[in-house]
Amino acid sequence: MPDTPDTTPASPDIAALRRQLHDIRGILSPAMMKADQLATHPDEKVRAGAELIIKAIEATVDRLDDMRRTCLPAPRGK
Repeated sequence: MPDTPDTTPASPDIAALRRQLHDIRGILSPAMMKADQLATHPDEKVRAGAELIIKAIEATVDRLDDMRRTCLPAPRGK
C-alpha cells in the first residue's frame, strides 16, 4: 500500500483558518454597509453600482460559508 500524506490540517491550522474566514467577513462588512447606503442614492447609476457591489459581497460571503462548511470540521460541542 503506497504511503499517502496526511492532508488533515492540524488543530492550530483549523483555528487559524476559522479566524481568517471570520476576519475576511469583518473586512467586507464596512463595504457592505456603505453599499447599502449607496443603494438608496437618488442617482440610478449609483444605485445600480451599489446593487452590483452588494451582490458581489454576498457571493463572496456565501463562498466563505461554503468553505467553512465543506473544508473545516464542525466545531466541538455542536
